Amino acid sequence: MSAPVSPGEETFSFSLDLPVRNEWRNVELLRTSVENCFQAVFADVDGKSAISMVTGELLENALKYGDWESESARRAFRLRVDGDRDKAVVMVQNPIKPGDPGLDEVLATVAWIRTFKTPGDAYRARLLEIAQAEGDEVGPSRLGLVRVAYEGNCTVDAEVEGTTLTITARMALR
Repeated sequence: MSAPVSPGEETFSFSLDLPVRNEWRNVELLRTSVENCFQAVFADVDGKSAISMVTGELLENALKYGDWESESARRAFRLRVDGDRDKAVVMVQNPIKPGDPGLDEVLATVAWIRTFKTPGDAYRARLLEIAQAEGDEVGPSRLGLVRVAYEGNCTVDAEVEGTTLTITARMALR
């Protein structure tokens, strides 16, 4: 992360880019690390809790839907967090198996979120779907990416290139 150039300067930027082992414990470690960095260095930044929540949800998503079994799969995923006082971008990349139903579900969820006027509308619609479902109809909650869009006030994008899925969340901090 970059600190301000001079003590009184109002602007700053930050960047974190690292490979992460595909272990569940690393999700919480990185989520709290991101939040603690923002608290320690940029205590006055609006949205520090939102950035850490978005980071955690996208990392969980990578572990749930990543291809961690095949011989060709990388054993790590990539986390990148960039931004400045006004905006942040959280990007997570993970290996995928083309044609995997989980990948299709992720892509469909991102497309579904974009059909709503606001992330709040998508969030309420998904909660209503869950509440109205009976028994086995509920299935997976598909709430993680919807939560990212709503609580993080993010635009969420998904892109597949070869055997890599990239989920990017762009958020305003003010």
